[in-house]
Amino acid sequence: MDLLILLTYFSIVWVIFKIFNIPVNKWSGTTVIIGAVVILGTILGIMAYFHPSSITARSMFITTPIVPNVKGKVIEVNVKPNVALEEGDILFKIDPIPYQAKVDQLNSELKFAQKRLQQSKKLAKVSAGSKYDVEKFEKDAASLNAKLDKALFDLESTVVKAPTKGFVTQLRLRPGMMAVPIPLSTIMTFVHTDKPLFIAGFTQQSMQNIKVDNEVEIFFSGIPGRVFKGKVVNILSALAEGQLSPSATMLRVNPKVPEGLIPVQVEITDDMSEFFIPMGSKATVAIYSERFHHITIVRKMLMRMASWKNFVKLH
Repeated sequence: MDLLILLTYFSIVWVIFKIFNIPVNKWSGTTVIIGAVVILGTILGIMAYFHPSSITARSMFITTPIVPNVKGKVIEVNVKPNVALEEGDILFKIDPIPYQAKVDQLNSELKFAQKRLQQSKKLAKVSAGSKYDVEKFEKDAASLNAKLDKALFDLESTVVKAPTKGFVTQLRLRPGMMAVPIPLSTIMTFVHTDKPLFIAGFTQQSMQNIKVDNEVEIFFSGIPGRVFKGKVVNILSALAEGQLSPSATMLRVNPKVPEGLIPVQVEITDDMSEFFIPMGSKATVAIYSERFHHITIVRKMLMRMASWKNFVKLH
């Protein structure tokens, strides 16, 4: 683009020199070169400030680490990798025998406690038993009910289901492996198929010119020659570089901490149904503000030239 601007500029200068018969010497030549630097620097500076671009844009997605609620040996893996799932579809099953045995035991104990409770009430009614026995068996029955609810929950947890619509990727779980309810011991990773988030990072110099609903153009390395329309939907108001967590370490102002990029969420408004864009794909994004709108033509030409370069990218 800068070459095109310079060629246009030098063409106009050449015509002016011819029409007005301006001699070519060190003074006129220096003036032409200084003019080229000023014009090119001004145009590119205005474009970068009011219509910024980002090469750090990426399609983000949310995952859920699947950790079972109970411990046990995996007896079935009911899911296949990268196959779409609905909410409630079975992912895998844990051996339910010990948990079923616990439920049966508590059911038996609860029935016995309820029977003794009824007997103690009848005895207390005819003054052949104490009120203390009634209260004791009522407490035993309530306690067993609570334990039974917990046992039923554990038994139900031996069947692990999909939390939402999505899929499991890079599946390594096999029957016979041990599943444990430890957050650091993830069984599988569940990928949610919500609407993908496109997040782009912009330098802080242009933060005053980025507004919600600004026009956006975006292109992907895997779709050369195509530029898609979009808009800004959200500007994240916090940078990770300034995050503070509870710690015994005192705050230090470290000049080596990077400046940080402003995360901006964009939404593609064009129809993307005919294109395959894997989750996590890299993209380049340009945002067009309302000011100096006539300079947007420069940014748009640069975006299209960069998109066409993906046709000849070698690996």
